[in-house]
Amino acid sequence: MTIRKVTTAAALQMLADAVMEDVASLEPGRLREEIPGWDSMGALMLMAELDEHLGLVLDADASRAMATVADYIAHLRASNALLEMDGDA
Repeated sequence: MTIRKVTTAAALQMLADAVMEDVASLEPGRLREEIPGWDSMGALMLMAELDEHLGLVLDADASRAMATVADYIAHLRASNALLEMDGDA
């Protein structure tokens, strides 16, 4: 299966949608535990978003390993799902 790619901004919007958070508040260093919607249900919503929009399967272990917003972005980068552009975080 081919992984579709998105910009960092689009990836952050997907996270914001999944955890019901304002995208502007999703700073790279923000801890997952500081985001009320990034609970078990939010994690499942994020898994579904990534699968539906990118064809990227996020397993439970990888999801639990994401302690910050930056970890989420790093996972997408490592999965070759981010379009690298000038100014990307």
